[in-house]
Amino acid sequence: MYVFYGELDSLNKIKEAADNREREIRYFDPNDLDSSSKEKLIDFLRKNERKVEVLTFLELGREELISLSGEMEKKFPDIPQIGVISESEEFDVQNTGLDGLDIVEKEERLVSSLFKKIDELFLKEKSEELKKIIASSEEEIAIFIHDNPDPDAIASAMVLEDICGSEGVEAKTYYGGSIGHPENEIFLENTDFVLQKLEERDVPEVIKKSEKIAFVDFAEASSNNILPKDVEPDLIIDHHYTSRDISTGEYNEIRSDMGATSTIMTKHIQNLDLKVDPLLAAALLFGIKVDTDDYTKNISTADYKVISYLSAIADKDILDILKSPPIHSETLDAMGRAISNRDIEGSVLTSFSGKISHPDDISRIADLLLRERDISTVLVYGIKDKKIHMSARSKDLQINVGRIMDRAYSDIGEGGGHEHAAGGMIPLEEFDDEKEAAEKIADLFKDELWGK
Repeated sequence: MYVFYGELDSLNKIKEAADNREREIRYFDPNDLDSSSKEKLIDFLRKNERKVEVLTFLELGREELISLSGEMEKKFPDIPQIGVISESEEFDVQNTGLDGLDIVEKEERLVSSLFKKIDELFLKEKSEELKKIIASSEEEIAIFIHDNPDPDAIASAMVLEDICGSEGVEAKTYYGGSIGHPENEIFLENTDFVLQKLEERDVPEVIKKSEKIAFVDFAEASSNNILPKDVEPDLIIDHHYTSRDISTGEYNEIRSDMGATSTIMTKHIQNLDLKVDPLLAAALLFGIKVDTDDYTKNISTADYKVISYLSAIADKDILDILKSPPIHSETLDAMGRAISNRDIEGSVLTSFSGKISHPDDISRIADLLLRERDISTVLVYGIKDKKIHMSARSKDLQINVGRIMDRAYSDIGEGGGHEHAAGGMIPLEEFDDEKEAAEKIADLFKDELWGK
């Protein structure tokens, strides 16, 4: 959550940029005549302190800024502060005695400068918070990634293991399902990364013996993962959009404004000044590449900066191997069924690929079908282990498939993701049979898409 304190007349451009980041925003106007805006601000921060990522003061006078920032620092020392000042204002923050205030000068590019500072400040604070929580652990931390994990999840978990190791804390990474994509298989064969495959019967023992539970690249137990619904994590690190109120016991970092969890974890490496191994750098780079569809979708400035950093370090031999991995025959069969079952209405294509061997194949098929001429939005779905796995893609700038998937399927399963790429899963038992499932899945998607 971003909190701004300043005259509303000066907030229009900033408000638009903040809203685009899918962040909850609160504004307090010092000229509010109804009641004391400062007291309203204090009351709000007191009730929402854990949710507030940054408090920004807009164009206050020097003395008012120093006074107000000092008061907020005493009351809420864990909330980072930024003060926007005019270019003519002389302001040396080091001489004010304020440790928690950063300064941004008002200029023509105020919006980009301000949000760059917010990002830097937020990520630095989160890195120190993550390190502190890990260092407080005396026993093993169990890191869970989603079922059938992709490169982004695997690489991100490896970074969290490294951070734990740097603090002398043991950590292991667990997953359910299988390693499906050939890229993942090849990568694990050529590295020393160790993942612990779990069966459902083994989960309670892992939970029992671990001091902390971390969710990486997902945010909810039982949502495309082997964990039961009642498992509450101590840490969440994810980049997928969700409309649900997600909270944890100690650490919560969901950055839907970034293209991959690998980007978040690389920023932690940089902020904590940790050395990154070339193999791990390659894994992170490949994780971003896959999740952003070869650096073309849902990609942010932060992703580009991280890509540049990792490219100079990454093991080039591994990246060359990953460029053209083999395709399983089962994947080709699923592609064939999806191509044959295409149902097209206008520029929207939906397709049922039947029973699949690898849930990750669905996203690959969706990417392929989106390339069909005159098609702008695609939904592909298939069945694996009595679950319907779904993947949606869109190149229509007016459509946010992450929100569509969330609204269409949240009552009977799960769905969500980014503006142009999303996924979901529904238990097959929600339907009478496979035929009904194949029909209703497409209908729910199109009804939400077209507002029926």
